[in-house]
Amino acid sequence: MKANISPETETQIHLRLRELWQSWYSRAMQGGTDKHPALAVQCLDPALLSDGTYREPRPDRFQLVDPKAMSYIPAPLDFVCNTCGRFQKFDSIRDASAGMDELKKDRCDTRAPEHQGKCRWRQLDVIFVHWSGKWVAPTPGRWEWSQPDQEVKAPIQACGVCQSRKYYLNDKSPRIGEWVFECENGHKDGDSWLQNDPETTQLLGDECLLRPPRWRRMEPISYRATPAFYPHTEQFIIFAPDERDLLLMLQEGNESELASFASGRFGLGATPPTDAEILEMLRKAGESAKVSQYERVVRMRSTVPSTSSMADDFSTHLREMVDDWKATPGLIPSKHAAPPWLMGQINRRAEFGSRYDPLVLAVEHEALRRSKLSKLSLADGRSPFVRFNEPDIDLAPRTPAELHAQKATTSRLFSALGVAEMGLIREFDLCRFTHGYTRMSTDPLIEKSDQQTLQLPVRLNLFQALGNNKIPIYVVTQANEAIYVRLNPEVVDEWLRAVGVTDLPDWDPSGDMKLGAHILQSAAPFGKYFSELLPGPANAYRYVYTLLHSYAHTLMKAIAEFSGLDMGSMGEYLFPADLAFVVYRNGTTMDLGNLSALWRNYNTVFLEHLLETRTLMCGAGSLCDEHGGACPSCIVVPETSCIAANQLLSRSVLRGGPAPREDAQQQGSRIGGYLDIASARATVCPQRVR
Repeated sequence: MKANISPETETQIHLRLRELWQSWYSRAMQGGTDKHPALAVQCLDPALLSDGTYREPRPDRFQLVDPKAMSYIPAPLDFVCNTCGRFQKFDSIRDASAGMDELKKDRCDTRAPEHQGKCRWRQLDVIFVHWSGKWVAPTPGRWEWSQPDQEVKAPIQACGVCQSRKYYLNDKSPRIGEWVFECENGHKDGDSWLQNDPETTQLLGDECLLRPPRWRRMEPISYRATPAFYPHTEQFIIFAPDERDLLLMLQEGNESELASFASGRFGLGATPPTDAEILEMLRKAGESAKVSQYERVVRMRSTVPSTSSMADDFSTHLREMVDDWKATPGLIPSKHAAPPWLMGQINRRAEFGSRYDPLVLAVEHEALRRSKLSKLSLADGRSPFVRFNEPDIDLAPRTPAELHAQKATTSRLFSALGVAEMGLIREFDLCRFTHGYTRMSTDPLIEKSDQQTLQLPVRLNLFQALGNNKIPIYVVTQANEAIYVRLNPEVVDEWLRAVGVTDLPDWDPSGDMKLGAHILQSAAPFGKYFSELLPGPANAYRYVYTLLHSYAHTLMKAIAEFSGLDMGSMGEYLFPADLAFVVYRNGTTMDLGNLSALWRNYNTVFLEHLLETRTLMCGAGSLCDEHGGACPSCIVVPETSCIAANQLLSRSVLRGGPAPREDAQQQGSRIGGYLDIASARATVCPQRVR
């Protein structure tokens, strides 16, 4: 069934796919050694390759489908007797259906007389898996390459000593890798289970005999184990049809529009327009009355001596008119010139990956601001976005006195939490699409040891083509409740300086430039798969990302405690340059309003919980503190809920403690916590927000 999405969403998906596949290919091709380099076909599905390298495929080769109905094929069709270990293999469902009589007790042909008629068969739940994406059911013998025939030879399912075809599985060892097949006469091929990947064997050909065995050696695992199948999913905020300008600026060739947006959004290179330019802007905006009034005053001034006091009065009046126009929101757009460093960041966007590209995230935040954060209340009094310190009629307490008390307490707690803005998004529009899968690893490289340690390429496989020969991309959209949080930039600035970051220039909160401009300037890619996330000097962008990420996980834990939602049913979205993040309910089932109910029932108690010391305590104690300040006992969450693979996390950034592992400059030193600085500020000065 074709996915019911807008053309804008379809364009966003194909933009993401192009970047995802290119990033995977570039990283996976770094596998292997100089003597035995990775092959392109070991990195990406052949459908994405042309002439031995990645080529962007045409969008019409794919079909975006709604995964409402999925089929499956029972596998593996291997069975083993629990009583005697007798092994029975079927090659297809048809063969299994026809051969089920072989598994009846009265057909038992076990080698041990005492086990005759006592067979109890079970499906063998182990498969051999390879990072090429191939899996095979266990079978005696191995897939091998034949040099004379120049082809892969299937396992010979007969004993090499006695030619028996009746096998038993010795599965007494608790380690699957030490299970072994033996024939009815006790002959076996070694003391361990070994299998070669037929796919890699075919790709390497004669060279597979020259490379270390680890290149094509499969691994036995339970088919229920996660490494047997890793679906690759990406997500993004859906752009509304009237936000097409934002979508266009992310496309190749529109770098100047993106630079102009970022400059205006963060107050970079602001140049005040001249009076003549202002008048021209007003004419184009249809404000002819204002232009006529200005020109009338100019004519009146020209009729009096330029040195008279009346001329000065006219000039003052003209200046006041212009200042008033500038102060009117949206009337006079500011002119911004992109600084060279911003163009440098735009030119290296491919190094970040869409999920972590601060410019893409800034554009997505603008889309969220337009569609939700700045929308007015609807006719029924329910707002698309409800600020907790200004609740709408649906979230507000019943009486005016309760409302006044709640608003005052909420604002006070916001200050102590270092929060500038926090509220409920009733429908957080998100698109999630699954474009392929890998096995054994979610990253483009997997480390394996044989005679030497190797970084081997993991192939990203596409799904099997549909009946129309188009490759499916499975798409789901959701519009569930979410909590939006934006931090106070003045508190963030003070905290970063207390931490001692080395790349943060002086910032004037009263000026045009926003703190996000400095954060954006300090952004350095850590790689789509964190290959470049190495310890280094204290960096403003990394610290801000770690702060937002750790804060989001803390909020998720608190939501799980108060709302009844499971950790695995939530997700997060981070906007580093805007100092904001979103925690949302994940899933396509009906939203039961857990987050809105959370605020109605607990409101300020929930915020007070975030401030409590015990909220950021870890059951692992000093062990966790000394190893990064993040573990499953505190703020690590299921990887399906985390946007950054539980990287760039530390409780220290919130409550103080040993510096995060990424800060090589201050290893062994203690840093101050953001909440400590925010709480201290809240007691001595009111909150100011930019």
